[in-house]
Amino acid sequence: MSEFIFRPPARPVTRVFIHCSASDNPAHDSVAVIRQWHIANGWSDIGYHLFIRKDGSIEPGRSLERMPAAQAGHNRGTIAICLHGLDESRFTAAQIGALQALCAAINDAYLGMVTFHGHREVAAKSCPVIDYRKVLKLDRSGSLGIKVGKAVLKSAMPADTGRFDDAEAHRSGRPVLRLRSKGWAVKQLQRELTALGYHVGRIDGIFGARTRSAVLAFQADNHLIADGVVGNATYEALDDGLARPIAEERANASVAGLAVDGSRIAQASIAQGAAGTVFTAGGALSIIEQSSGSVSRITRSLGTFGDALSALGPWIGGLVIAGGVYVVIQAVRAARARRDDHRTGKTA
Repeated sequence: MSEFIFRPPARPVTRVFIHCSASDNPAHDSVAVIRQWHIANGWSDIGYHLFIRKDGSIEPGRSLERMPAAQAGHNRGTIAICLHGLDESRFTAAQIGALQALCAAINDAYLGMVTFHGHREVAAKSCPVIDYRKVLKLDRSGSLGIKVGKAVLKSAMPADTGRFDDAEAHRSGRPVLRLRSKGWAVKQLQRELTALGYHVGRIDGIFGARTRSAVLAFQADNHLIADGVVGNATYEALDDGLARPIAEERANASVAGLAVDGSRIAQASIAQGAAGTVFTAGGALSIIEQSSGSVSRITRSLGTFGDALSALGPWIGGLVIAGGVYVVIQAVRAARARRDDHRTGKTA
């Protein structure tokens, strides 16, 4: 066996949850078996990151870079540790020592800014059955109180090194949804996605192409299998969902920048605004001409549009100004809507 070294993941972590496997059978003392249990229960894969065997060795489960699926509704920002065992008296000193050393290593990696909890704190379960608060000397907030010297943790390679996909670890009770699904469940899904910034178009209870695109984007952002099918894994992520991350360049996009990048709506808005400005200026010049004649005196030598301005008259000039202002306002509104849609991810 090699040494296990805890390396914190890139994703934010604020809490660590302790679990037990609910079995003392030696044949169940491995990640491979727990994984099979989860699959047999209708889940997609093992929900825990780390598994502590009876001999105190630590076996990796789900990648630490992935959100766990171990404590429904409380998975985001957590690490999930499971000890093999059911009967409190049959947990070994090696397991307890490994748990203490592992938690100390995690606590040190996060400079004491994480808290430690049992699964039973957030679920109607007795898991873990050990007195984890006493073992880890936790205070009321869950801060670690034990002082463990430099300990060498044993690492056990998993018996099954197959891919661990990010997935759910409890049954949601909601129906599986996919392209062409219809009904109240689809409408609820559309509301949840929209609230998180994933735009599905009209909330109509129809799982169409836009809803599927929103689902794919949500799954990709939450490290799920991006298959466009909404099952337990996606429901779990929605329960813990955060608003859609928007890239800085998208959040700071301008109408001019979108036009340069080829947006036809932005280009048309700018052109429409320019046309409205020309109309407004023409109407204003017409009124000035009628009141003072100064425009025609300035332009007479050029033989340009003095006669046209005189023909418009002040009333027509006023209408031209009003029309030009209206065109400019509509252009500004369209440009802002296009910019806002881009900034929030509604459009590409």
